[in-house]
Formats: sequence, C-alpha cells, structure tokens
Amino acid sequence: MIAYEIYPTSFYDSNNDGIGDLKGITLKLGYIKGMGFNAIWLNPFYCSPFNDGGYDVEDFFKVDKRFGTLNDFKNLIKQAHKKDIKIILDLIPGHAALTNKEFLKSAEPNPNEYSDLFIWNDNPWSKSDNLISGMFDRHGCYMVNFFTHQPAFNYGFKQIKEPSWQISYKDKRTYKAREYILKVMRFWLSNGADGFRVDMADSLVKNDDDKSATIEVWNYLFKKIRKEYPDAFFVSEWSYPQRSFKAGFDADFVLDHWDNFYHRLFRSDDSSRGTSIINGGGDVEFVLKDMIERFDQAEKNKSYLALISGNHDTWRIANYLDHDQLKLFYMFLFMMPGIPFILYGDELEMKTNKDLPSKDGGYQRTGTRIPMIWDDSKPYHGFTTQKPYLPFYKENRISVSKAIKDHNSLYHFVIELINLRKNIKDLSDPHVEIKEENRVFVFERGKYRLIMNMSDKPYSYKGKVIFSTCVLEGTLSSGHAVLIKP
Repeated sequence: MIAYEIYPTSFYDSNNDGIGDLKGITLKLGYIKGMGFNAIWLNPFYCSPFNDGGYDVEDFFKVDKRFGTLNDFKNLIKQAHKKDIKIILDLIPGHAALTNKEFLKSAEPNPNEYSDLFIWNDNPWSKSDNLISGMFDRHGCYMVNFFTHQPAFNYGFKQIKEPSWQISYKDKRTYKAREYILKVMRFWLSNGADGFRVDMADSLVKNDDDKSATIEVWNYLFKKIRKEYPDAFFVSEWSYPQRSFKAGFDADFVLDHWDNFYHRLFRSDDSSRGTSIINGGGDVEFVLKDMIERFDQAEKNKSYLALISGNHDTWRIANYLDHDQLKLFYMFLFMMPGIPFILYGDELEMKTNKDLPSKDGGYQRTGTRIPMIWDDSKPYHGFTTQKPYLPFYKENRISVSKAIKDHNSLYHFVIELINLRKNIKDLSDPHVEIKEENRVFVFERGKYRLIMNMSDKPYSYKGKVIFSTCVLEGTLSSGHAVLIKP
C-alpha cells in the first residue's frame, strides 16, 4: 500500500463554490493513480459544525453537504476501485460534536437510552479537568476528549477515582459506546470503504495510564468487525507500536512527535532541544535506538509502521527541507519497511503558511490545509472558479501542470521512487538492518543497500547504483542518498 492523504476541503472543487468536494476527488483519481498511489486516506467528510476541521462529528452516518452526498461517496468508491485504489476513511471513536443528536439526548435531564453513551459526572458545579459545566440541563458536567466541543464517548474508566459517577470499562453500560462505533464502522464498510485511519486511537478508556483497558476494548471491537469484514485495514494514530499492535491494528503511524526518530531525523528545528540530523544536529544514538525498536516491533507483530511526509496536523515537510534534502527524505520514506503516506501537495513542495489565521478550528494547522495548485493558467490555480474557502500561499509556486512539464521536479522524483518500490520486492520486505557510522546511515534491504550521508564529508561506497539523489558514482556527497546493489 502506498497512500495519499486528502483534506477534502482543499483538493479539488467540482461545483465552483470555493470548497473541495467528493466529486472533485473522483475527477482527480487519474492524477493519483498516475503517480502510482494505490490508496487514499480521506480526512473527515461527515456532517459537522467544523469546529475542528470535521473531527467534531455531528452525524457519523451522513456526508456533509459542503462535500456532496452519500451517492457521491459511493461513486468515488466505485471509480477508485476500478483503478485499484483503496479508500481509507477517518474513524473518530473517542468523541462527537456538541450538536450530535445522540449527545443531545444524553444531555437531557431525564434518563434515556443515550444517557450512558457519553461521560457525565453527577455534579454541575465541578471544576475538574476535562469536565464542562453549565451547558445543558442534565445535572452534571460532560467530559471532553480534547476540545470543549468534543464530548467523550463513554468506554468507562480503568481506575475508579469518583465512584459516584465513574463506571468501570467492564460495566455493560459502557458497551453502548462500543456498539455505536461498530455501527459506524459497519455503515461505511458496507458502503465500500476499505478501512480506517483511527483518530486518537489510545483515548477510549479513561484513567488508563498503561492503555491496557483501551487495548482490551480494541481487541473486542476487532474481534467483532473482522469476522464481518476480514479484509478491512486499520491504521492507528497512536505512535506507540507496542500498544497499537497489541490492540490489533494493522499499522501504526510514526507521527511528528519529539520523542521519535522521524522528528529528530528530519523535522526538528528547536534550537533549545537540537536541530534535526539532516541539518547537522540531532541525537544519533537516540534516533538509531528508536528507529530499530519501531521497525522490530512491526516485523515481530507482522504489522506495519506508517511513515508520513506529513499530515493535516503538521507543518509541511518542505518548511524544514530544501529541494535536495526532500529527495533524500523521500528515498528514505519509500525504501523503508511499512506503508508510506504522502500528504496531498507534498509532491509539489507545498509549504505551510504559518501566519494564516485559524479557520475551522485549525489554529496553526490551518496553513497546511490550503488548496491544491493545479494549473496557473486558470483562475484560482485551477482549484475553483470562485474565491477559495481557504487561501493560497504566495510561496507555493509549483503547480501540477508545471511539475508535470519539469522532469527534474520532485513530482517526477516521487513517481520514480514509487515505481522502484513496486518493481523491487526487497523494498517492501518487513526486515531492515540499520547501521550508522560518523553520521552515515546504512539500511540493508534484502539484496539492496540504502545509504544516507548525513555527515559533512563525501562518503565512498562500492556497488551498482540503482537510484540516487546525485550522479557521482562511487562517492556520495553530503546530504544525499543512494540505493545500491553491492
């Protein structure tokens, strides 16, 4: 699987209202297929008040009108499958929106069938963390999962600290949340979805420090859903492979977190903590240890790491790396074990507008979610004919049409790497041997060897060059990478 992430608002506008939509994605499937991607991770398109970019869901079973209809979704699935492209949806199991009808029923003062679906305490005067008071007539506060407008589903508590209202995760009343999320999964899988990227996958059971209860809940959910949909794919936003794989996920994201190799290797620009290794800083010992542990966990569990160029929550990789560094980065991304995920537009070296005001609850993430640049010869770069919902960024100067014409573009480099990954079986092998000496990283991939020179000196090597970021055979310049067959 080689996946392409799409934020629906900003990919392609088919009806010229300034907002991207499902029909627009369908119209651009040829572009995605042409690059070699065989999967799409589709960010939320469910009915929402959009106080968190669609991750605050009002109706888990409806397409928001800004994106189209359920029939538009079904047609997207149909056309994608014709092109052998899988569609992975966002599943938000931890919370809903304040406007969610089931939550509003739970907020009523009289007990009903939804009273235990969300977490409520029994004291409207409480000032505890994550409890919001005074919003509804129910005698109590609701608990949030993240933002105040995201009430938490009630999967229960592992440690009971307030016995008057906290319910054990083993209590049958908490199974209502499990069955509700199973219903959501079944609905979209029955309509053709191929699986889910699971948002905040570790956030289900509360007071669960080691996440063992949350793991138990996921085991329950997977036991149920995999009987009905054995081929459904699940990747977790957990970034803790030991726990994710024990919970039953097929893959776990390596997120842009300070405590993992990905951030320290390519993205860190924090002078107080140290810059990234690719930019001359970094803790090589930490990066090696974390990288080896994560890949070993994936191989041991016959699961996958999901490596990202970025996502809708991060500043784009081009904000950290120049053109040559991006080539080295993508060689790493496509030649490692696991599943690569590329954020739309990253193949065009799109940058995040860090100064863009928040919209749809994006805050500093808003500038990453800006529109795709298709064709500079058309109004609004071919994205729409009306003023776009989110603005373009003047520093993003490479359009799809321009990149296609320029055979030295990152777009063509990514296509070459995808073809290479598909044609060389060893590059999809789950095993990798990792070595490092004087900031030169060597990755053994079956009969092949990827060498990344992160030092400030040239590095000599022997072997047949299969692919490289530079053309000087036998010597690898600083900041470049080469795939060889020794």
